[in-house]
Order: sequence, then structure tokens, then C-alpha cells
Amino acid sequence: MATLKAVPKVIPIRNKEITKEKLVRAVGKVLAEVGFQRLGVNMIAREAGVDKKLIYRYYHGLEGLVAEYGRTVEFWPTAEELLGEDVESVRKMAPSELMSQFFRRYLRAIRRRPQTLEILAWEGVVRNDLTRALEEVRVKTALEFFELMQSDPPEEVDLTALVMILAASVNFLAVRSRMHRSLGGVDLQSEAGWKRIEDTLDLMLTRTLKQ
Repeated sequence: MATLKAVPKVIPIRNKEITKEKLVRAVGKVLAEVGFQRLGVNMIAREAGVDKKLIYRYYHGLEGLVAEYGRTVEFWPTAEELLGEDVESVRKMAPSELMSQFFRRYLRAIRRRPQTLEILAWEGVVRNDLTRALEEVRVKTALEFFELMQSDPPEEVDLTALVMILAASVNFLAVRSRMHRSLGGVDLQSEAGWKRIEDTLDLMLTRTLKQ
């Protein structure tokens, strides 16, 4: 008598995509709540309401799932969001103008993402493969933007260091605003306070990158 072989269960494409969306949403929510050190597949699967085996089947583990979340617009603004619709006008900008636009739009974009701010706060206390997976997304987006810079900054300006300092400052202030009303007398809960910060960034960049 012939032995019947078990037929692998085939998951319909629609159900698969719904499950993947659930997992990606869940990892963002859980990560924002518990941070990188406590994040685990059991928590994520429970939040998503699915079997934890699917995290390994679809994403080859926790790092792959976190990286996928990092590529979503819910976590990080795309280069298109930061550029706006008129890319050609951005190409023609002087370095100071282009960088001012980048940091204004970047600051506004991350302020619109409270879950992202929670995750950035957790990054301040731990560094591991999961934080590196999210960093790669941010670096890629910034590079896509600054590749449009056609004019060179002044020779004495270390552009990489300048971007690093300003990005760190913007991130710190945005994260700080989650828990604190103000810093150094600047209201971090009002648009007027953020306008002061944006205007000062413009002034710093104009004077630093003046040709």
C-alpha cells in the first residue's frame, strides 16, 4: 500500500501580506514600548496575533523584521518626502540653502512620528545589530538627498562632521520634547519654539557654508 506524503500547507498570497503587515506594525509598537534589549519574537507575535514561526519564515528572524520596519514610511521619511515635488529646484540650490531645507523638512518629519522618537530614545542607551539595521535606513535616505548637491561647500568645512553634529542636535531636541516642555528657555511644545530652532539652523548653515 502506497504511503501518502504530507503536502506542505500553502498560505494564500493575500493572507501572507496581511500577516507581514501585522508583524511590521507590531514590531514598531513593541520596540517603542520596551526598547531594543527587551524586544523579542514572543512579544511581537503576541502583539500581531500570529505564530512566532512566521517571523522566521518571512524575515529570517528578529533582525530582518526590524530592518523591514525601518524601511517603512511609518518609521522614517523617504528622500521624496524630504525633497518635495520640485527636485530640479533642489539640484540648483547652494549648499547652505539645500542643507537648510533638508534639516527643516527632516525635523518636521520626525516630529510627525512619535513612535520613531520613542525608538530613537531607546537607541541612546544601547547599540546592537537591531539598532544598526535601523541606522542603515537613515544613512541611505540622507545620502540620497545630499547626492543632489551640485556645488561644493567651502574647502575648510568638513561637511560630514557638520551633518553629524546637526543631525544629532535635531534628534536630541525632538526626542527631548517627548518628556520636557522646554530646554534652555525654548518651548519644545509650541510651533513658535520650533520656528526659533529652524531659523537658527538656517542662520548657522548660511554663515558656515557661505562661499
